[in-house]
This record gives sequence, C-alpha cells and structure tokens, in this order.
Amino acid sequence: MNAKPNETATIETPTLPPTAGTPPARPLPAPPKKTYAATRAPTDPCASLTSAAIEAVIDKIIESRNKAVSDAAAHGVNGRYASAARDNLAYITEARDKMQVLLAWLYGAGVLGVPPDPPPYVTNTTGAYNVHGYVRETVVSLHYARHWATISASYHTSADARDSYELTTQALDLIEPLGAQAGRCYMEPYV
Repeated sequence: MNAKPNETATIETPTLPPTAGTPPARPLPAPPKKTYAATRAPTDPCASLTSAAIEAVIDKIIESRNKAVSDAAAHGVNGRYASAARDNLAYITEARDKMQVLLAWLYGAGVLGVPPDPPPYVTNTTGAYNVHGYVRETVVSLHYARHWATISASYHTSADARDSYELTTQALDLIEPLGAQAGRCYMEPYV
C-alpha cells in the first residue's frame, strides 16, 4: 500500500465466525423486541386465575378422591394389588392438599380476593408464579394418582378405580390450562 503523507494505512481483516463460547469481535446490535401476537392469547392471561377456576380443580380432585377412598376401602388391604388402591388415594389426597394450600395462600396474601371481595383474579407476578409452581407440582401428583388408578382398576376390576381415573383425567384437563395461563400471566410484564 502506498500511503500519502498524514494518512495512515489500514489493514482490513475479514470478520470470521467466532469459535464456540467466544463472543464476536464486533458485537451486533440487539434485535428489535419480538412480538408474539400469533401465539399470545388475545385476553389478559391473569383474568383466568380466579378462585372459581382453582376451586373447580379442587372439586374435581375431591370427586376423584371420593372414588379412591371407596376403592381403597374395598381393595387396599386384601386386593390382588392392594398398594395400587392405597397409592391412588395417597397421590390424589396429596394433589388436593397442594391446591387447597395454594388457594389459602392466595387468599391470605391478599393476592386473590375471597369472592366477592377484590381482586377477582390474581393480578401480580408473585401470585401468578405461585399458581404456576403449585400447578406443576399438583400435576405430577395427579399423574401418579391416575397411574395407580389404572393398576387398581385392572387388578381389582374396580369401577371406583376406573371412575377415579376418569375424574383425575378431568382434573388434569382443568389444571393444565390454568398452569399455562399462570405462566403467561407471570411473563406478561417482562416480555
């Protein structure tokens, strides 16, 4: 290169892709914040986090538990697979207890009003996060309860175990969307 006086020579080097774990030599500007209009629910996700929605889950779990109590009484001691009837009852009871603790906490913390008192639904991230977390843990208990209900129904030809299975499935159908909306409600202020 022929540099003129008072000019400095510059050597341009091509930008190579960074190796794994190494940041690029020239940071790229942050992309614009993405919008997820196609996947985001058109309504406020927090609005579905009501005491009525949580109580509907608890009521369905209690219905299943009532069938599990009958099944455990009939097959939980001398049944061909007695522990299945007892385990269904234990897990469904655990699920009920978790949701009742959640509802009591929401009321006690003032995050959710006892109807008809405000607020009518969970309106802050702390409440939404707790709903999401309790739902996640309750879903695990419900899946185990449903598993043991299938075993008890099969080994004992138990209509009560079969009914418990169906009611637990209905509880899962109610609780999964509740947990998803709680996650959306929690993320809403951040993204």
